[in-house]
Amino acid sequence: MNSQTKLKLLKAGLYIGAAYYLVGAFVHYFGLTLFPWFEGKLYVQYQDTIIALVAVILAYFLVVVARDPIKNLDMLKAIIVSAFIASIFSILIIWKIDFLSLGAPAKKLQTITEGILGLIFVSALIWLYPKKYLN
Repeated sequence: MNSQTKLKLLKAGLYIGAAYYLVGAFVHYFGLTLFPWFEGKLYVQYQDTIIALVAVILAYFLVVVARDPIKNLDMLKAIIVSAFIASIFSILIIWKIDFLSLGAPAKKLQTITEGILGLIFVSALIWLYPKKYLN
């Protein structure tokens, strides 16, 4: 695959990632149940408003990088590292939180799915990373 095609796919992937986080922000802000983003039974207004804010900011960063990934390679690296950490955290959290006792047993599968989707996203970003521009 040539570098221009990979660059176009990278941009598309970043825009799709931004859309994913905006949907997450919306469902957290309004406490809606939507797989795999959120289980409405776990809604806590203050925390979910903060999560929504962070998701909007991350979506903004994704859009900024998508507009010119070559110019924003450092930010792209930060996005890759951040998404990797968030994905691992999403998977590990299932051992810390008893979703059944919180009345939301479906959240366990949602959390695992979020983590796996995040790792797929990170893998795609690494594969599409514009290596010919590495310093």
